[in-house]
Amino acid sequence: MNSLLRMLCAAAEGTEEPVRTTAELLLSYGIYLAVIVVGVLILMLIKRKQRLPSHTELKKRLVSLSEELQSVVAPPEKEDDSSYNFFRRVGTLLYTADKLIYKTTLLAEKERDGGISNIAMRLEKMKNSLSPYKFNAKAREDDTGLYEAQEQLRLAIAELDMILERDSAASARKTKRRNG
Repeated sequence: MNSLLRMLCAAAEGTEEPVRTTAELLLSYGIYLAVIVVGVLILMLIKRKQRLPSHTELKKRLVSLSEELQSVVAPPEKEDDSSYNFFRRVGTLLYTADKLIYKTTLLAEKERDGGISNIAMRLEKMKNSLSPYKFNAKAREDDTGLYEAQEQLRLAIAELDMILERDSAASARKTKRRNG
C-alpha cells in the first residue's frame, strides 16, 4: 500500500521514482497477508483460552479438584517425602482452586446466577481452609482444615448438580414448547 501511495504522490509531483515490478508488489502484499493471518490466528487462540467453561465442564473441573484434594488428605505412604509432597500438592491445589474461583466468578457475573456465585464463595472458603497449610501455619497432622475444605468442595459440587438439574429441566421445557 505504501509503494502505491508513493507512486501516486510521485506522479502528482512530476518526479519519477523507479516503478516497482508486479512481483515486488505481490511479494510485499503476500507478506502483509501473512502477518494479518498470523495475527488473526493468535487472536483466535487467545479467545479460545479465555473462554468460560460450561456447567458440565465446571463440574468436571470440580470433580478433578475433589480427587486431588482427596489424594492430599490421604496419609502419605513414605515418611521421608511426605512434607515436601504435601507442601507441593497444597500449592497445586491452591493454584487450581484460584483459577477455578476466577472462572466461576466470571461465569456467575456473565449469567447473573446466584447459584454459581455461591459455588465461587464455597471455593473461596475451601481455598481459605487450605492456605494455612501452604504457609506452614498448620502442621500436616492437624487435618481439620483439610476436612473443612473437602466439605466445602462437596457442597459446591452438590450445588452445581442442582444447577445442572435445573438446566436439563429448562431445556426439556424448551423442547416441549417447540414440539407441541
